[in-house]
Amino acid sequence: MVSSAVAAVTVGNVTDLVNAVNIANSGVGDKTILIADGTYNMSGQALYITADGITVRSASGNREKVLLDSHYTQSGTSGVIRIVSSNITIADITLQHQYFHSIHISASTRDISNININNVHIIDPGEQAIKINADSVHGASYRAYNGTIAGCLIELTDSGRAELTNTEYPCYTGGVDGHWSVNWTIRDNIIRGFWCSGGLSEHGIHMWNHSDNTLVERNLIINCDRGIGFGLGTDRGNNGGIIRNNMVYHGPNTGYSDVGISLESTPDAQVYNNSIFHEHNYSAIEYRFESTANSSIINNLTNRAITIRDINPEGDTNEVSNNITTAQTSWFADVPSGDLHLSGNISSVVGKGQAVAGLSDDFDGDSRPQGNGYEIGADELAAPPPPMPSDSAVLTWNLLLLQDD
Repeated sequence: MVSSAVAAVTVGNVTDLVNAVNIANSGVGDKTILIADGTYNMSGQALYITADGITVRSASGNREKVLLDSHYTQSGTSGVIRIVSSNITIADITLQHQYFHSIHISASTRDISNININNVHIIDPGEQAIKINADSVHGASYRAYNGTIAGCLIELTDSGRAELTNTEYPCYTGGVDGHWSVNWTIRDNIIRGFWCSGGLSEHGIHMWNHSDNTLVERNLIINCDRGIGFGLGTDRGNNGGIIRNNMVYHGPNTGYSDVGISLESTPDAQVYNNSIFHEHNYSAIEYRFESTANSSIINNLTNRAITIRDINPEGDTNEVSNNITTAQTSWFADVPSGDLHLSGNISSVVGKGQAVAGLSDDFDGDSRPQGNGYEIGADELAAPPPPMPSDSAVLTWNLLLLQDD
């Protein structure tokens, strides 16, 4: 049964949901589609959004009350939500057990822009949870501009890890993976669990292959083989971009492990005021290849090294300054849970950061500086840090972060 309001249509079953999207694509129906609370069996079904200006969200605003479960069944598209158009919002829902990507954004036949993914919970995608790319059939002629991914919880669980669907690349999974995307913002998300026992997974957040000027801030990344990456290899890099105020933790007994933050063939990037703690020995931050030039790595707080690879040190034009790579467990609130808020007034950290253009807040959105100087790392010490969210509190925590923006 479909009930219509002035500017929206509310749906309560899979048939009506798919039909509402198709009608909106035709330009006839309402472009705001509200999904009533419930569990929706999307096996073999997908929402293929081809028209501009469509919104799909829960009617209640509570993402945990609307579950689109694909049961790892192929749907005929590469994502249970496939977007090839502009001015699209997906919000306040949960997506689970997609065979390929949970959300696939693709500039297929034209440039697209303003895709907003807000307050979405993604559980156990078969491949990357959110994929952004150009259509390879058209030679990557088109790009996706000015998107936002904010306030989401993206996770791979133990049961989902056993169900990964790509047989050729058994660990072809990750959080957010972007190609040919420009001016995206990825903030205030929790991304966790993207690791495999038999190989190296994709990153928690990976913007590469000409994904320029991305802002990645205030994300919590836990137990992902690779944390945040700009570029990959010698010919699939980016230009510019900022990685700031993120917390990245990788614990023991979680398969393979790699770098926390990486720049590869990415000039003019900024990596500052991140906190990284690894229980393994791989580098916290790494920058690679000759075309990674004029980038800056400043005010980061880590317990592992910041390393240079495949760049002639004599020709290195990158700035690496005012970082601490000897952080101790006791400096943080709760390392095993990934809570890298400062545990107190650590003398080598508090007030020892340098000013960086654009550094105005911290991981929690608190303003910087609070005292006589900036702190090193993601947390500005002002008051006792808030508790890190439990699973039951993640929704409230993300909504508060979104309201601050």
